[in-house]
Amino acid sequence: MIVIGEEAKKILEKRMGLPLEQVCELGITEETALVKEKTGRNLQFSKSNDSRKIGRGSPLLALNRVTTIEEINTRIEAL
Repeated sequence: MIVIGEEAKKILEKRMGLPLEQVCELGITEETALVKEKTGRNLQFSKSNDSRKIGRGSPLLALNRVTTIEEINTRIEAL
């Protein structure tokens, strides 16, 4: 279990505009909407190779095997 200090918790709550407990209970669609609302951009994963991503826990990112929804739609349309 990860424990967040009170000062860090206050900073996160101020940045996100929601209590941290409420953020932890958000579903993926609400979380994505929150990111879009705060940043003004859609949340997306990059397919480009970035040396900073390698070794950070995601074998899909490290091996460049992330498939975007656009690629999936293109493959389906080709069938």
